[in-house]
Amino acid sequence: MGRGRHKVLYQETFVFFFLEWYTRDKERHNLIVYRAKEGCIMAHKVICINRRCGSGGHIIGEMVAKELGIKYYDKNLLELALEYGGLDQTKAFENADEKATNSAFYRLQYNGNDKVEKGKPATETLFQLQKDLMREITSKEDCVIIGRCGDYVLDPDEVNFISVFVTAPFDDRVAHIMDNNHLNKRQAIVLTKKIDKRREDYYDFFTKRDWKDAKNYDFVLNSSALGYEKAAKLLINFYKDIM
Repeated sequence: MGRGRHKVLYQETFVFFFLEWYTRDKERHNLIVYRAKEGCIMAHKVICINRRCGSGGHIIGEMVAKELGIKYYDKNLLELALEYGGLDQTKAFENADEKATNSAFYRLQYNGNDKVEKGKPATETLFQLQKDLMREITSKEDCVIIGRCGDYVLDPDEVNFISVFVTAPFDDRVAHIMDNNHLNKRQAIVLTKKIDKRREDYYDFFTKRDWKDAKNYDFVLNSSALGYEKAAKLLINFYKDIM
């Protein structure tokens, strides 16, 4: 496929998803316009990115945050959430990050400050702390949030956010995992499937939504078709010109 055709596809993708976003979220859009006309403090702008393993969603998120000069939250949300709840960073919490509750993680927590609901498993304790922390962060600043059900926990009446799902063909994702983790193909296939399943179970458990369903997102981006730079540019332009 020629470069011109890629450019057309990129433009068509941007226009399609803008129209889809505007149609689905017209009420939220009108509220933002009303607040601006009335001189209200504008809600902060947030880009929430869910991603398949090996799709480069975190890379795109980092590129967007760097270009826009806004904060980027991913694995650092674990440490920040534990600090927020007055908890030590133990192996139990490290293993609970972006994982659904099951018997393996059903270790009840009775420590922490008044932000921690006592008697909950590590997974649910961490989810609640990250949820409260994300709401506090986005009330103060624009940012990019990777995973952690950000698109579910944020209130559209209080935060101007878009939800993004980054994917790519399975073989391309496996190749990415092979290169970045120095694995053979068989190992990379196992790891890719395992992480996808973990993220799906986590999202479905806490949101009661289908992680894979495109209707749950404003944008679904194929990072192999667009490339990281064009995918990031699309989100940057949307942030600057439309949000």
